[in-house]
Amino acid sequence: MSWTIELLTAERVAWIVREYGRTGWKKRDGYFEGCWKAQLRGEILFLVSRSREELLGWTKVVWHPEYAPLRDAGIPEIQDLNVLPEHRGQGVATHLLDRAEAMIGERSPFAGIAVGLYGAYGAAQRLYVLRGYLPDGLGVTYQNELVEAGREVRLDDDLVLHLIKRLKSNPPKGPDHG
Repeated sequence: MSWTIELLTAERVAWIVREYGRTGWKKRDGYFEGCWKAQLRGEILFLVSRSREELLGWTKVVWHPEYAPLRDAGIPEIQDLNVLPEHRGQGVATHLLDRAEAMIGERSPFAGIAVGLYGAYGAAQRLYVLRGYLPDGLGVTYQNELVEAGREVRLDDDLVLHLIKRLKSNPPKGPDHG
């Protein structure tokens, strides 16, 4: 199967809402419209993978994430990587991550990403480690706040481990470097 990865456009917002509606997954109302507007403001990049008119997956690059250690260090974060179940295992996530990391690499030598801690995130956990992401060393967070020892938190999508990857740096451009 061949597919395209492109930035979300105004013309694609209604399409992605419709396609996403077919998954049965839940997103807050206006999520995709909000992402489009944030992209227009330069806050994020929203990447969509599709095969013709079929949605395969998406992710976004957040230039100034809510997670303070990344934000304060100037490290953009890849968020909300999703591949529809029927398209998993075909390289869609890898290609989305390749594109997101390339775009981040134009502005930062590091990329951040967070991963959930329960079984549904097992494939993502393995993928991120195999791609070179390492824990940031601060422990887990719940809703972007560090979890202190002894604190009880709910095991849900908001309990995550933040990871960082050093991206390959590009050689300097100039007369001697092409």
